[in-house]
Amino acid sequence: MNLIDKGIEKGLIRFNEDINIITYIHQNKKRNYNNPEEKVQAETFLALVLIYGYPVERIRQFVSVQMGSETREADIIVYSDDKCESTFIVVE
Repeated sequence: MNLIDKGIEKGLIRFNEDINIITYIHQNKKRNYNNPEEKVQAETFLALVLIYGYPVERIRQFVSVQMGSETREADIIVYSDDKCESTFIVVE
């Protein structure tokens, strides 16, 4: 079974009927799964949870972050605390 199938089985993600929109259930975030980058982000998120054992409650996706004078979106942030205040890993 691949990571996508395991993620669906574990209730981490779901797809719409056409499998073109992925929903990350823990944050209720919907994204275009037809975007090739989204497939990589989904696999990375699922690997962090299912393979490396990071708690889904400590992971936030598509977070606005300040980089110098610009605001950008980090793909995935893993926090080292339950309040999600202390950044542990940033995946971009």
